[in-house]
Amino acid sequence: MKKRLKRGAALCLAGMLSLSTFSGLSLKTWAESKNLIANPDFAEADVSAWKAGAGEATISAETMEAPIYGDVVTCGKISGRTSAYDCFAQDITDRVRDGKEYEFSFYAKLSEDYQGAPADQRVLEFAPYVTVDGQTAYLGSYSPEIQGTASQTLEPGKWTKYEGTFKLNNGKAPEQVVIRLLEQGTNYGQGDCVKGEYYVTGVTLKEIEKEPVEIEDVPALRDAVTAEMGEDFIVGTSIDTADINDEYCMALVTKHFNAVTLGNALKPDALFGYSNNNVPGTEEVVFNGEKMVVPVLNYSRAEKLLNVISEWNEENPDKQIKVRGHVLVWHSQTPEWFFHEDYDASKDYVSKEEMNKRLEWYIATVLEHFTGEDSPYKGMFYGWDVVNEAVSDQGKKYRTDAENPNESLSQATHGSNSSWWHVYQSNEYIINAFRYANKYAPAELELYYNDYNEFNLHKKDGIVKLINDVKAAEGTRLDGFGMQGHYGLNSPDASLLTGYIIEYAKAAGSVQITEWDVSSSTNYDGTDATKADEYRRQALYYMRIYNNAVKMAMQEGYKVTGLTWWGVVDKYSWLQSSSNVGGGSNGKRKQCPLLFDDDYKAKPAYWAFVDPTMLSAKNNPTPEPTEEPKATEAPKPTEEPQLTKAPEVTETPKSTESPQVQKTEGKGKLVLPAVIAGVAAVAGVGLILLSGKKKGSKAEVVKTEEPTAEAQETQTKE
Repeated sequence: MKKRLKRGAALCLAGMLSLSTFSGLSLKTWAESKNLIANPDFAEADVSAWKAGAGEATISAETMEAPIYGDVVTCGKISGRTSAYDCFAQDITDRVRDGKEYEFSFYAKLSEDYQGAPADQRVLEFAPYVTVDGQTAYLGSYSPEIQGTASQTLEPGKWTKYEGTFKLNNGKAPEQVVIRLLEQGTNYGQGDCVKGEYYVTGVTLKEIEKEPVEIEDVPALRDAVTAEMGEDFIVGTSIDTADINDEYCMALVTKHFNAVTLGNALKPDALFGYSNNNVPGTEEVVFNGEKMVVPVLNYSRAEKLLNVISEWNEENPDKQIKVRGHVLVWHSQTPEWFFHEDYDASKDYVSKEEMNKRLEWYIATVLEHFTGEDSPYKGMFYGWDVVNEAVSDQGKKYRTDAENPNESLSQATHGSNSSWWHVYQSNEYIINAFRYANKYAPAELELYYNDYNEFNLHKKDGIVKLINDVKAAEGTRLDGFGMQGHYGLNSPDASLLTGYIIEYAKAAGSVQITEWDVSSSTNYDGTDATKADEYRRQALYYMRIYNNAVKMAMQEGYKVTGLTWWGVVDKYSWLQSSSNVGGGSNGKRKQCPLLFDDDYKAKPAYWAFVDPTMLSAKNNPTPEPTEEPKATEAPKPTEEPQLTKAPEVTETPKSTESPQVQKTEGKGKLVLPAVIAGVAAVAGVGLILLSGKKKGSKAEVVKTEEPTAEAQETQTKE
């Protein structure tokens, strides 16, 4: 049985760890550096501490002729690799604690074996894995637990530095934690891989010692917004594992928001246990009077989040937090095997008739589990995104299986191409998804279509067509449209959004902004020198949309029923790491997209919603940037508003580097944010408040057949 390390003073550590644990690192040196990594520079010939993931490969200590960094000339080399997963890896289970955050850094270099290899085969990353309750989660740059420069494309022969943070977020002591410095080729080790030699050195992992944070004594965002928009108005945020394991982040959630969206935990890949390469196991059920073999569903990640919210609601009956389900049907983050015979991606695609059975079973089972009469979460959900991002970015058409010609359908999951379309070759799956959702959802559960780049004129036409097609079909129900709201600073123009909101509300019945964030400008580099101006401009842009689009659309009699930000604090935003799904980023720009900063403090953007007078022009001498368009009052829309073409927007860039958490000062004080020039002209727009399903057969489990799947890399995006 492994000991649980209680770290404190260095003397306590010395009493618990043998000298052999830190090969090449004396206890005195460790006490000074606090580095948890054994033999970090490979200065000792005994490299056994690094062989936790070597497989049949050889790891050796090497000496370079010139210093690699500082005066260090030693490094490790891995050679003779036979698997994409052969790598430098070190078991650190007894040196880390759940709920703690750690800084990591290291240097890496590819050998000449990689000369001429394509960029996606020259990627080396910090990729730990964590085992809890017998389940192993493989983490990477896509995981909110990891921030900073965790993944880079390297040039052969060049040493490159990595640095960032890694947080354990499991709610209990892990059974195993292993860090890996991994070059795994394409498609998460399932595709092409050079399997060449590479080198690492200077590996550090240190616990971040933080001062306690005291949440500011500022007004609740939810109270300020609902006072204007109505008590039923949704003031939401997305949450994931990183958020619920951060007590300060959850203090902001419970104070400022009346609804949450589970960012990843209700997506298909999460409910299939992130077993993206192979079916996690099957069971036989009787559904609609017919025996079916179906994949085993895993609700644990979603329930972990929902249980936190449920407990809060029980203890605070006068300050309930509702939940939005996200998402039942999506081309991305649905494992490819789900569309194939025997749930085996190497076999043929199933017929659309068979796919309809799987689709209905999946929707019925998920909705029954979370919203059914016997569900412990009954009544918590106010709505659910039934279908997500099914309209092409190319114009007035549906997303097909050839949206991106360079993306193969054989990949385990897809960023652009739709295997739903590949099976159906039509929008039948969309119609059926809303038909089945209407059949199994409670009548009070609102059903949504959700999409990004919704301000693109041509895509707007495709979205409206989808909404109209669904609503015209027999047996369907669609209650609203979710405008994701992944915007860039000053794009789209707030005035143009009014017309879009109105047209979507006319088609769908109601509108919400569902994944709101504002990516940074090219002027922002994360430094204090550019931060104040970026915050000021961001606040003005948020306020323009709120005043010139949301409120004005409601004044015209159209229903806008909620605003949901895609995250709570900047450092946990998905824009901090690269993603190729809708509204994502390329990981090359510093980001500050939300209402609260890395230190949990309210930013100027927060005051744009709570009290615009706090953004007094007289206290801010900074002139308006010339490239920032001035807000003008949106024209009164006619019955059929004429829409000016909005700027075409490509994927919003994001950053792999996250600013380090700074110590907070001025505890409990109301701190005036950086102020905004010229706000008074747009701050006084008024508001008129405007607010304002059949059960089917249940699946009965007959017997379980769970074949043991081969060991694989289960990629978790939580």
